[in-house]
Amino acid sequence: MGIVTWASVKCEILPKVHKLFFVPAEKLDDLIDCAYKLLRLRLGDEFLLLNNSNLAYLLENEANGIRALRKELPPWVIIIGIAGRDILPEERVEVQEKNIRDIVQQFGLHLVSVIPGARSGQVLDALMRPSRQPYWKLCYKGGCQDIFFLTLLNKTPEFIKTTYSLAEAVRYSTSEIGIYIQPQHQGVAHHCEFSLPYAPGDKTEMTRIKELFTKASQELINQGAYFSRPYGMWANMVYNRDAQSTIFLKEIKEIFDPNYVLNPGKLCF
Repeated sequence: MGIVTWASVKCEILPKVHKLFFVPAEKLDDLIDCAYKLLRLRLGDEFLLLNNSNLAYLLENEANGIRALRKELPPWVIIIGIAGRDILPEERVEVQEKNIRDIVQQFGLHLVSVIPGARSGQVLDALMRPSRQPYWKLCYKGGCQDIFFLTLLNKTPEFIKTTYSLAEAVRYSTSEIGIYIQPQHQGVAHHCEFSLPYAPGDKTEMTRIKELFTKASQELINQGAYFSRPYGMWANMVYNRDAQSTIFLKEIKEIFDPNYVLNPGKLCF
């Protein structure tokens, strides 16, 4: 429950120079220490980690193209953007690029503007514009179920291992699971998201997705995943773990919404 009394809008000057770079790797573990150092030094503007499936979904708009691109892309990549605005824009980009490149090399990695299957300008355009229609996550199979939560970056490999294991158990292809990791608060926490594409007209796949979504959500929260937006099935999972907060929320609900007309049945009410 949130009661909003004021809001602020942060405006950003449009960059005069904007470059995007990749740090590719075979495994997520190879990128973690490098990502932590870059985030600690607050280098770059855009910063996210994607696996090859999620990047393919972002760049391609039909199933065959997505399958072909997924095989071509590196398994994991850090995507980092550098923007130069009003004051010495070219110099800012040049200095940050050099600093980032030096740090990346310390970890035996490479900062590049082109990777197999993708160019920096192509990805920058996809990130900065609104989604094409249909929504980019629906282009592969027509439907997509997301599992998302907050965690620490160094814990994400275990969550990925768990999700892959559960997917194999229900015979869902792990190669189709898109993974997106977004640092928050300069890397203090990370948004981790699994995208599970499915064909809405395929009853067998729908059953598999429902089973995977349920089992993975339960197992991930047991491992320490923090579901910060606990709606639907997640509501019971989260609120059943904190009886005192649940009681308090219900008391607040009685004060401000005694007739239970706002969002009924969505949280713990």
